[in-house]
Formats: sequence, C-alpha cells, structure tokens
Amino acid sequence: MRITERYAQAVNSSDLTVDERTTWADTDVLGAAGLAGKHHALGIALTRLFADGKPDQVIQVLADLAFRRARTMRIKLGLHGAGDLSRAVLGWYRFGACQPCGGTGYQVIPGTPMQGDECPHCHAQGRIPFESQFPAETRELARWLSGEIDRAQAAAGSAAMAMLAPRMDF
Repeated sequence: MRITERYAQAVNSSDLTVDERTTWADTDVLGAAGLAGKHHALGIALTRLFADGKPDQVIQVLADLAFRRARTMRIKLGLHGAGDLSRAVLGWYRFGACQPCGGTGYQVIPGTPMQGDECPHCHAQGRIPFESQFPAETRELARWLSGEIDRAQAAAGSAAMAMLAPRMDF
C-alpha cells in the first residue's frame, strides 16, 4: 500500500488508539506525516489534499512559495495574484485532461467506442497545453510551481517513511 493511501486510511480512521505492538498503526502514520510536514510542507499538504480533497492548505503553501519566488524572478505579483496563480497551477495539475477528447488525445466518434483523428484541442497529448493556461508574464513562475508540486510529491512519502523507519522491525 502506498503511503498516500495509508495516510488517507489513517485520516479517515475512527480508531486512533496507540498499539505498541506495531509501528504501522494509524497514529504512527499520522505522527510521521506531521513530523515530515515540518520539512516538506507542500508534500504533506498534497498528501492531505489527496486524502480529503480539500485544496485550501495546498493553495496557501503554493501561494507563499509563488510570492517569494516572484520577487526573486522580478515578477510583479501580490499575495492575491500568487493565490490565483496557485489555484490555476493546482487545477491544471489535478484536472488538466483535455475535456473535448476526455484525455485520450483522439476525437471520439459519437455512438461508438472507436477513436477518430487527433484531437485538435490538445494535439494528441490528452492534456490541456500548459502554455496556453497562463499569461506570458507568469508562465515561467507557473512552470516552477508545477515542478515544485512534482518534487514535493516525490519527497513527502519518503520523508514520512523515514520518520517511521527507526520504529519499524526489519
């Protein structure tokens, strides 16, 4: 079971008793995620998002990152604009499938399971083109935020596992 799935199970658990016989109890998983969150705030916020579907914490962490990064990139962006950009990047990241083709990359022939020509909207990519979603002045910052999401997702699960490892029997 992946750490994201295990975290979602722990978050929705009605039994948060401590079991000394195991290191994989719901309380252990939640505690490890909390400790990992001290160093990987975005990764743990994303894990929470996938567990409960509420994007508020992710948007806040992304907006803070975007605001600070915009200053170093010399992009004029206020806190409100950073929040809007963060919502748009997260929306593309989670729901970027091309709607006309349903993410297949090919036109659907009505009434059949067959696929037709390449989708003219996504050019057979199956996703909405990232470049077209953001204005030119914030596109580089949006790309950077998307990369931060990728990096955070990769780091958070392993960080939570590292917090559990000293207590695990191998």
